[in-house]
Amino acid sequence: MVTNRWFMDSETGELADVLLCPPDHYAWIPSNDIAIQSMAGGAILDRTALKAQFDGLVALLRAERVSCHFLTPQPGMPYEVYTRDSSQTTPFGTVVTNLARPERRAETGPVRAFYAGDEIWKTCTRGHIEGGDIHIIRPGLLAVGVSGGRTDEAGAAEFISWFEEAGWTCRMIRFPEHFLHLDVIFTMVAADLAIAVVDVLDEADLDWLRAQGIRVLPVSYREAMRDMGCNVLSLGCERVVSPRHCTRINQMLRAEGLHVLEPELDQFSQGGGSIHCMTMPLRRKSLLPG
Repeated sequence: MVTNRWFMDSETGELADVLLCPPDHYAWIPSNDIAIQSMAGGAILDRTALKAQFDGLVALLRAERVSCHFLTPQPGMPYEVYTRDSSQTTPFGTVVTNLARPERRAETGPVRAFYAGDEIWKTCTRGHIEGGDIHIIRPGLLAVGVSGGRTDEAGAAEFISWFEEAGWTCRMIRFPEHFLHLDVIFTMVAADLAIAVVDVLDEADLDWLRAQGIRVLPVSYREAMRDMGCNVLSLGCERVVSPRHCTRINQMLRAEGLHVLEPELDQFSQGGGSIHCMTMPLRRKSLLPG
């Protein structure tokens, strides 16, 4: 019998289940500017620290009562660990995305194997779209980042059309391809609170967010690109997972009354991803009453 276990209607509802992938085949490759800068600066991936950091993240999530589910890591997929990109949980069912980079396109195979027995609601077929650009902000409100690289206008338009048919308010947020995904420069941390690189987002997009009642805390370019400072994960109930090295941002979040959990994740952030990239929420409690 086909079932549909997974559901999320926001980035900030209480997280119950999450999809991760062990970093068995993870590597820094020169496919994004963050990894390129890390390698050019002489940084070397420490595989012992990498495993310890991943295991520490899993332990943290489990301690916060999040059920962790795992893809089986495959050789030749160096960025499979970033499970955010290859699928997207929605209020209507699971969507399999359409990855842009040639070295990542095969990741949809293990994702489909994971969802075997569950209903896949949609498969993206027009252009390209990746989960790091998709922000289901709250019930009825969706933003999709468009850089022309990882997600292009055709891919964003197809995804948005499914939500508009359900009566959602949707917006494309455009930004330079240099930033990879929207979650490098913008992420929700609580129901009406986000962090963002405000000097990169267009003023019209910031005005749109404010019009939706969303307050935006500023993150610098350096924090976003050096530290992956915007790439955090809300667990709901005023809890946020943010890397330990993001000291100013973590202080800023605590000043807002949030409980900040701080794993070590620098081996991942230097490769161009962090906690938001490494997690695809499978099930969150709805923000709607009842």
